[in-house]
Amino acid sequence: MRRPVPLSLAEIISMTKAGLWDEDIIRRIDSTGTVFRLGADDVVRLRKEGVSDRVINYMMETYTRAVAAEQRRQDYYFYGGYSYGPDWHRHRYWY
Repeated sequence: MRRPVPLSLAEIISMTKAGLWDEDIIRRIDSTGTVFRLGADDVVRLRKEGVSDRVINYMMETYTRAVAAEQRRQDYYFYGGYSYGPDWHRHRYWY
């Protein structure tokens, strides 16, 4: 199965200029699994091109979510797949 091609800033701008709703752009970002790591210049460019703050904020959050998901994956394998939630002390290791 082929992975969807990530979106570029130019494509986000094109979708905005084409009149797509914020929800549609956000849905497209999710469906492609695109992770944006926006710099200040990127944010300024997107704003000048008319991209809404809602979409820009969502784009910035993609990187944070990706980093958190990767950390969860690493923790899962490091800690052997055990959850360290409220009942972490009941794990057999602690007996």
